[in-house]
Amino acid sequence: MEMKIKVHIFCTKPDICSLIKKVFSSTQYEIICTPAANVTEKYLAGEHIIMDCIILDIDIDAEIKNKIKRKFKGVPVICLPSLDSEVIKDTDVKYISEPLKLSELRKTLDELFPVNQG
Repeated sequence: MEMKIKVHIFCTKPDICSLIKKVFSSTQYEIICTPAANVTEKYLAGEHIIMDCIILDIDIDAEIKNKIKRKFKGVPVICLPSLDSEVIKDTDVKYISEPLKLSELRKTLDELFPVNQG
């Protein structure tokens, strides 16, 4: 069985997370969602968390975002757009443009994790 790429979404909006999970269910990506409110020191201290890519909702508190990026240093980060947030762009983060298009998210993931041809 083919190993799925673990994509972990930290999001303030459960409906967006559910939609992404549903749309990507039959792809090479395994989508895992964690509400931003659940990202505590205890959660981040857990060694059980394995992920190949992180998707952050741009509305997540900057301090939490930084803690996540420090904990998972080296893991690619994609940032989802928000209509009401001012964006301060990090150079090591891929940003999806407004409004969120699942096709653009898929393209970004596919660029990060090209499917082996052969």
